[in-house]
Amino acid sequence: MLFVAWLAAPALAPLSWDEARAEASTLVALMTADEKASLMLGTGWHLGVLTKYYYVGNIPGVERLGIPRMNMMDAAGGFRTYWSELVGTVTCWPSLLSLASTWDPDVVLSFATALGKEFAGKGANTILGPSINVHRVARNGRNFEYLSGEDPYLGSQLVGPYVQGVTASGVMSVTKHWVLNHQETNRNSESSNVDDATLWQLYYPPYEAAVAAGTSGFMCSYNKVNGTYSCSTQATLTKDLKGTMGFRGFVQSDWGATHDVTLQDGLDQEMPMAPNAMLDPAAPYYFSPAKLAQQPSAAVDEAAARLVTTMARLRLLNRSYCAPPCEAQLRANVTSGAHAALARAAATAAIVLLQNKGDVLPLDATKVRSIAVIGEAAAAGAYDPAGTSQGQGGWHQGDYYSGGGSGHVTAGYVISPLAGIAARAATAGIRVVSCTNCTTAASVAMAKGVDVAIVVGGTTSGESVDRPNLTLDHAADALISAVAAANGQTVALVAAPGAFLTPWRGAVAASAALFLGGQESGAAWATVLFGDAPPAGRLPLTLAGDDAAHTITLPGDDAAHTIDPSEDAAIAYSEGLATGYRAPGATAAAAFPFGHGLTYTTFAFGAPTVDASACSPAAAAKKAAAASSGTTAAANAATAAATTATAAAAAAAGGCSLCVSLPVRNTGGVAAAAVPQLYLDVPAAGWPAPLLRGFKKTAPIAPGASVAVPFCLATRDLSYYAHGGWVKAAMATAHFGASAGDLRQSLVLPLGAVAPVPLVESA
Repeated sequence: MLFVAWLAAPALAPLSWDEARAEASTLVALMTADEKASLMLGTGWHLGVLTKYYYVGNIPGVERLGIPRMNMMDAAGGFRTYWSELVGTVTCWPSLLSLASTWDPDVVLSFATALGKEFAGKGANTILGPSINVHRVARNGRNFEYLSGEDPYLGSQLVGPYVQGVTASGVMSVTKHWVLNHQETNRNSESSNVDDATLWQLYYPPYEAAVAAGTSGFMCSYNKVNGTYSCSTQATLTKDLKGTMGFRGFVQSDWGATHDVTLQDGLDQEMPMAPNAMLDPAAPYYFSPAKLAQQPSAAVDEAAARLVTTMARLRLLNRSYCAPPCEAQLRANVTSGAHAALARAAATAAIVLLQNKGDVLPLDATKVRSIAVIGEAAAAGAYDPAGTSQGQGGWHQGDYYSGGGSGHVTAGYVISPLAGIAARAATAGIRVVSCTNCTTAASVAMAKGVDVAIVVGGTTSGESVDRPNLTLDHAADALISAVAAANGQTVALVAAPGAFLTPWRGAVAASAALFLGGQESGAAWATVLFGDAPPAGRLPLTLAGDDAAHTITLPGDDAAHTIDPSEDAAIAYSEGLATGYRAPGATAAAAFPFGHGLTYTTFAFGAPTVDASACSPAAAAKKAAAASSGTTAAANAATAAATTATAAAAAAAGGCSLCVSLPVRNTGGVAAAAVPQLYLDVPAAGWPAPLLRGFKKTAPIAPGASVAVPFCLATRDLSYYAHGGWVKAAMATAHFGASAGDLRQSLVLPLGAVAPVPLVESA
């Protein structure tokens, strides 16, 4: 499935950071103390309630100097439908975790470019996203928001296209949540205590990638880091983010996450709902003009300059934005048929086929004449936390299309799994019966009378509350098992906000997952089930075999401390890198390992070789030229050219230290994309398992055809963190496969002597 950039016409390239800072410095020198303070404190909230038709974040501009106001809105599933009047005016996109399961930067770029257009159309110039925290706790209520899944390399490859996409519409991105916000339980008080090696190797890399991509801001989180509130942690904000990573934009607090005037610690902007104001509306915020007047003038000027720099960089100076209340702008209809089609394509690309015994999928009308669609999740609707007719849940409640909390988007319509499957089955002349609110006995009876039984299970989650368990709602796990016992051709479909258990996996013929796929979920399911597009998603996390395997057990812990999320006031990240697929034995014991995903064909991986030319721009050009003849061979050459072009772009940017080429051949009968993965083993690093250091989603490869897939390894990819800095490995082995649990080829890499490398590579 082809994704294009969907770039908006405006797009004057951003200024360089140096050019933007020069403009900002000139303007800040002309500002009064009150004007500087106004840029540093959000408005629009009173005792935790947002004023009607204000944006979630509102920063007044300085009109006389052409400094625009900042209108900010939440973001995880699209433009937040804070009031019911907004429902239907925006697209309910697949979750960021769904986008992570595409393993496809092009999909993320297409989505983000369209998302930026919707924000700009609503009068917003700042998006409170992307969310990129690497998963640590499987039951974290916000895992659906996080583009990294459980791996920092995956997140690093996807955050850049997101930032670039929204930037194309003149919208600033605020990357979050900085940092170590890995659970909602006690999120306002717990301290995440971690060592530097774990930070730099596991949790920091997606943030470094966001800096490199030009994100405008970072949002610091509610939790503490090594005993200090995140928004006051100088070691992470000033030393690591603004110092070592070289970030030149601004840092804002999460709403109510400020606990002190922390300019010199690295915070530049306080967003409202501060704890003292929640208790006493007359109490000043920490960044009130009076308190800022007591701070060093150089620190105030630096914060103001960083804020203005981000606006200047995206050429937003002298633009006019609505001063709230902004009813007309917020109620503007910014969705479209094109955006709905893109949402459908993205959800289709995100579906992960877990099992397919006996090739029950795709559904073939010559063999399948009747289908039963079973389960409450099959016909579930959207949930509107702002509405008055729901009768359940709260602001943190999600649905099976969009997770809950500040990232929730209430879909104006949803194509449910039942609706999507029934519509597609009708075109094939297949009879569909359904039982979406039935007893198990009735469901089993229906399943016995059809050729294929499809059981849809789901669960969801939301901000501020962690998931109580990893089971599916409405006893769907037991329902799937019962139906599978009655019909050997049972297919289980799961909508989930993160990891889930699969106790029925040995009984079903096929199963697939979609991590909250947005308004077009049902149409996407139908597209894959009927073979209109082969499944192409891969797991961005590990699906463990049982609940115990989804917990973190630390050395010396007793049973009371092995349950995640932790209730401890101080949470020691003593496991280091050993989370997810990196935990000892996790991949071997997994029900479905990280990176896993089937399609309707099979692939063979040949012997990898070191080939510097494979990552060169010249190689990409040569293959593109060969693709012009219009033959089947040329189509395969085009596939290879598109794959090589990505590596060539990295090489041209100076990021390629070593290039490895992997032959991939389609050994089945259906054209489909492959996602070969590279896992690096460095004996000297002490890593608990080989780490993901490369992946490529190819264009569809024709049956019998082969392509050479290049992997461009940067110096940082070949390095490990030790004794306060990065060291390039002297010995390393690259393992290639279809998942962390399916490694098929290995290559000892020719590396030089051990040498220190820069903490952050220059572009």
